[in-house]
Amino acid sequence: MRITDATLTPLHLALAQPLRTARGTYATRDGFLVRLWDDEGHVGQGEAMPLPEFGTESLAMTHTVLRGWLGVLKGQALEDSVEGVEATLVPSASEEQRQRGARLRGIETEEPIPAAQHALELALLDLVAQRKGVPLCWLLAEEARQEVFVNALLSAEDPGVLSQEARAAVDEGYQTLKLKVAGRSLDADEARVRAVREAVGPRVRLRLDANGGWSEPEANRALDRLGWYDLELVEQPTPPEDLQALWRVQRRAPCLIAADETLAMPAAVRTLLTMDLGGGPAVGAVVIKPMVLGGLLPSMVVALRAAHLGMHAYVTSSIDGVVARAGAAHLASALPSGELASGLAVGRLFADEPKDHPYQPQRGLVRLRDLPGLGLSPDPGREH
Repeated sequence: MRITDATLTPLHLALAQPLRTARGTYATRDGFLVRLWDDEGHVGQGEAMPLPEFGTESLAMTHTVLRGWLGVLKGQALEDSVEGVEATLVPSASEEQRQRGARLRGIETEEPIPAAQHALELALLDLVAQRKGVPLCWLLAEEARQEVFVNALLSAEDPGVLSQEARAAVDEGYQTLKLKVAGRSLDADEARVRAVREAVGPRVRLRLDANGGWSEPEANRALDRLGWYDLELVEQPTPPEDLQALWRVQRRAPCLIAADETLAMPAAVRTLLTMDLGGGPAVGAVVIKPMVLGGLLPSMVVALRAAHLGMHAYVTSSIDGVVARAGAAHLASALPSGELASGLAVGRLFADEPKDHPYQPQRGLVRLRDLPGLGLSPDPGREH
């Protein structure tokens, strides 16, 4: 049971129109597709789509790490490869496992490399699940759900266009809508939020994402005004490094506050998941980005710990391609709770999104098929 070949293919994904966030505007996404072949003809796939401003390494570092790692993997026993990757991700790994992981990694760096780790881990998990003949999510949780609720991400700036986009999403079956805020005046944001709420009525869930773009006083003022529009939650209203501000905003907010970019900092994650505040969890929810956390396994650890502390968890894409979103869907299906919709319906943002892949949302749901691994074709022309 050996890895007979390993390839690295560049990915370039163009957005249909630029996506504006409080941290910048995105028109394209670049990364790499990892493929691993075993001696029985299975092909495991993984994807690295780095986003440095959200906590990953650079595109150049991703390429360097993966090229070195894949060169070492050829000819390796699959079990050794899996143990080596787990040793770079799991805190309880033994020193022997860590040394094996260092040898397999094929490169020494002090810089965090979550996007590269995500790609290799996903390809290995896909390969292992195929060999076992089970969907990948079964490696994460035996009680994994077959359906994952997803939200629609609204991208228009003009309130009138935004209201049309919101109505179209609801007509397609989405019951949770997400809107980027911050990076513009509060009056402008309120006009946009009001337009969406008036367009879809009171029964549709509405969540906002500030990407850490408000100071604590600005976040409080914004939530005082925007909270009137019956918000489900607000993602990362304050700078990610200020956990105390996040905690204080949650204590007075009219809705759940979700930590997002905060999870890109390992020290902050440890603090968030161990804070003893006496009055309940630090925030209402955590946003799980597998690309930023370094893969599905560390993401599952964070989600389980958060659930133990009384926090919700849900999965979002970091504007990734089909393979990464497939892995994220399997992770979302294995979370302790599926109450909050995951942010995996971003395919509509891409100009060249395939129309026939199995992770296209239908009526606001991503349905996992009963196929081994990710269940994706290894033909690059079909998936990207």
